[in-house]
Amino acid sequence: MQQRAADSTPPRRPAPRPPYRVVVGLLAGPSASGVRTAQSARLGLDYGLTLEYRFTTRLRLRAGLLSSQKHYLAASTDYQAPAAWQWFPGTYDLVASCRVTEIPLDLRYDVVSRKTFTVFTSLGLNSLLMRDERYSYDWTMNGQTFTKSAQVLKGSNHFLSVLNLAVGFEKPLGTRWSVQAEPFWQVPLGGVGAGQIRLTSAGAAFSLKYGLLR
Repeated sequence: MQQRAADSTPPRRPAPRPPYRVVVGLLAGPSASGVRTAQSARLGLDYGLTLEYRFTTRLRLRAGLLSSQKHYLAASTDYQAPAAWQWFPGTYDLVASCRVTEIPLDLRYDVVSRKTFTVFTSLGLNSLLMRDERYSYDWTMNGQTFTKSAQVLKGSNHFLSVLNLAVGFEKPLGTRWSVQAEPFWQVPLGGVGAGQIRLTSAGAAFSLKYGLLR
């Protein structure tokens, strides 16, 4: 009896599982905000939640809800101060500290995608909801120095008022978890806050992310 020839067909490998389409993340990182010059910038902190939806293997839509601290210096001429503040006329420096809720919405594109890392770029718009604005300045008259201050709680909202540009690096930690580092630059498209200031920000966001749904 002839023996049957051994089957030389290699066993089929299981198809790779598709990537997670829905990803949630925890985000935190420092940012610096300023008006016109780098010398006016001061450090603040951003933190909050993000949610991503993957359209293709390289393209994602991302939204977030962040709490942001904006600290900076500015000249009095950079502001359109409300009349109720009764600010003194002239040119002087102001110290600002604002708490803002940011709602970013952007598109991310993976430029380099490997099993062990991903390099991406993103472009989007941020909405700013002003929560607590505090401004102060020193005014000298007849040899005496006075401190003038103003505060606005739950002020104006500015929808899609900031252009957000970013690049980043993401590294997987197992099948669901990943970490991400993302330097960014935010460019004002108009004035924000009670003084209609044109505020620029830059920083780095660090995220811990978890895949929910495929």
